[in-house]
Amino acid sequence: MHLYLGLISGLVVVIVSLSGALYVFEEEGRDAWQYNYFHVAKTGGERLSLQQLSDTVKKYYPGDKITLISFKEKADAAYIVSTKNRKLISMNPYTGEITGVREAKADFFSVVLDLHRTLLLGNIGKEIIKWNVLIFFVMCLSGLYLWWPRQKRFWAKALRINFKTKNWKRLNWDLHSVLGFYAVLVLSLIAFTGMFFAFDTVKDMMRLLTGQSLAAKTMKPKTMAMRTPRPATGAADSGYNYMSKQYPGASEVYIVCPADGRAPMRLIMRYDYTFVRKQHTLFIDPSTGKKMKEELYTNYTAYDKFAQSNFDLHTGRIRTLGMGSKLLYFTVALIAASPPVTGFLLWRGRKKKR
Repeated sequence: MHLYLGLISGLVVVIVSLSGALYVFEEEGRDAWQYNYFHVAKTGGERLSLQQLSDTVKKYYPGDKITLISFKEKADAAYIVSTKNRKLISMNPYTGEITGVREAKADFFSVVLDLHRTLLLGNIGKEIIKWNVLIFFVMCLSGLYLWWPRQKRFWAKALRINFKTKNWKRLNWDLHSVLGFYAVLVLSLIAFTGMFFAFDTVKDMMRLLTGQSLAAKTMKPKTMAMRTPRPATGAADSGYNYMSKQYPGASEVYIVCPADGRAPMRLIMRYDYTFVRKQHTLFIDPSTGKKMKEELYTNYTAYDKFAQSNFDLHTGRIRTLGMGSKLLYFTVALIAASPPVTGFLLWRGRKKKR
C-alpha cells in the first residue's frame, strides 16, 4: 500500500512540500521585498474613514468589487484592499492615495499559496490536493510502521544514516527511511491540519474529541433575504469604531465584505497571542449597518481553540517557539519533498532486479 500510494501521489507531494517550505517565510519575505507596499512614509494626523478609502477604490476601479480590507494597527501601516478581480491595492490611510497595486496572479507569495492549495488548477487542483493530503497522512503512518525495528539490535542502525557506505542503494534507503522517521511527527501534524482544512468529517471528529456535540456546531448568522447589495454608508466604520471602543488593543483588522446581498459583513479584530489565535468577530448587516452577532475569543470552546490554532500549526507560525518553529517546518518541508524521489529510486531498483 505504501509503495503504490507513494507512486500515485509523489509528484504532488514534491510540489506541495516545496511550495509549503517557501510559504513558511511569507511574513519575512514580504517585509524584506515588499516593505514599501505594506508601509507608508507619510504618517500623522487622523486616518481617513474606511468609507472614504472604499470610495477612492471604487472611483479608480468602478467595475470591480471590494472583498477585503486589512491593516495593522501601526502608525506606518498601509491599508490593503483586495478586490474580486484579484487586485491587491495598497493605500495611505492618511491621504487616501493609492501607493501600489499588485495582481494576485503575479504576486510571488500569492502564487506560491495558490500552487500549494490548488496546483494552479482551480477547483480541480483543489480536489487533487484534498485527497492527496489524506493519502500523505496515511503514508506517514504506514511509513512509520515499515520503519519500526522488529528487534532491539536493529534500533541503532535504524536511527542513523550511513554516509560512509559505497552502496548508493543503501544510502538511498537510509535517506528515505531515517529522514522520514525524524520528520514524521511534524509531517503528520501538518497533514492532519491540512485535512482539517479540507474535510468537514475531520472537523466533526475534532468536535467529538473535544467534547462538543455535533448539534453544537457554531451557527452562522442567518442570511438575509436576497437583495441587491447596497452597503449602508459607514457600516464598516461604525462596526470598527464600536469594536475599537469595546475591545481595544487589536494588532490587526480585517473587514470581509459580502459577495452578495445575503451574507453579512464580518469585521475581525485580531490581538497579540502566544499560541491560540485571539480574535473577536462582529457580523454586520451591510445594508443597514446593524450589528447582528459577536463572536469573542473569551468564549472559545476547546474545539474553537484548536480551529483557531490550525493555520499556525499547519504553517509553522507557532509564536511560543519564535523563529525556531519556522526553521523546523522549513526543514521538515524540504525533507518531505525527498521521499517521493528516493522512494521512486527504490521502486525502480527493485523493478530492474525482476
